[in-house]
Amino acid sequence: MDRWNALAGFRGLRDPQVRLHFNGTFMAFEAEGWGPNQELFENLDLHYDVAYLGADAAPDAIQARLEAGLPALFFLWTPYPFHMRYSLSRIHLPAYSPALFAQGRSDYPTDVLEKVASRQLAKLVPAVAELYSHFRIDNSAQESILVKIDAEGLSVMQAACVWIRHEENVAVWAEWLPAASCDAGNYVVSATSCAPCPPGSANIDGKATACVQCSAGARPPSSLHLRRPMTFLAAF
Repeated sequence: MDRWNALAGFRGLRDPQVRLHFNGTFMAFEAEGWGPNQELFENLDLHYDVAYLGADAAPDAIQARLEAGLPALFFLWTPYPFHMRYSLSRIHLPAYSPALFAQGRSDYPTDVLEKVASRQLAKLVPAVAELYSHFRIDNSAQESILVKIDAEGLSVMQAACVWIRHEENVAVWAEWLPAASCDAGNYVVSATSCAPCPPGSANIDGKATACVQCSAGARPPSSLHLRRPMTFLAAF
């Protein structure tokens, strides 16, 4: 679609030369629930024939045209590896609204993916619950992982490890990690590690980032509660 990078809005599809370029055909999935249908094109005064390829066959058919360097006008969700593997331009439909969508005259609503976990997770494994609560990853990051799987044949675990180990992504996943909690006599160095207090100092707060100099003859409180250090582990 390089030739039509300037084509941003749906009204540009009304141009006879643009329609001819795409052979007057729009490639879609199933007729129901998988993207724009014939009614939408008619309502927007777009004279294209919608070719329903089927949810299973559509991605392969679209990819075959893209690999052959042929023009393709189609509907596809994001994240998806196509968006990073090929030079694509988005054509914006009228902004979604429930009323217009019910009339077949607007773009489709955004599906928000949510994380689901046991209600007992925070009680049973608080560090994991905290990690989940901080976890955020955008579409571009997901697509970079999907490309490793789709184009390079990596497993999901391998592709995720490549993404985690890339220096540009450290700042992203570092914000997901629960604050480190260290045993008494150690202090927090980073979100993932602890270090022993220097001689002559002590720390009884598992989340402190520095140790306190000890007074001569001082003893730690008898009500000390020890906590094991939280360590973020990954297998590469």
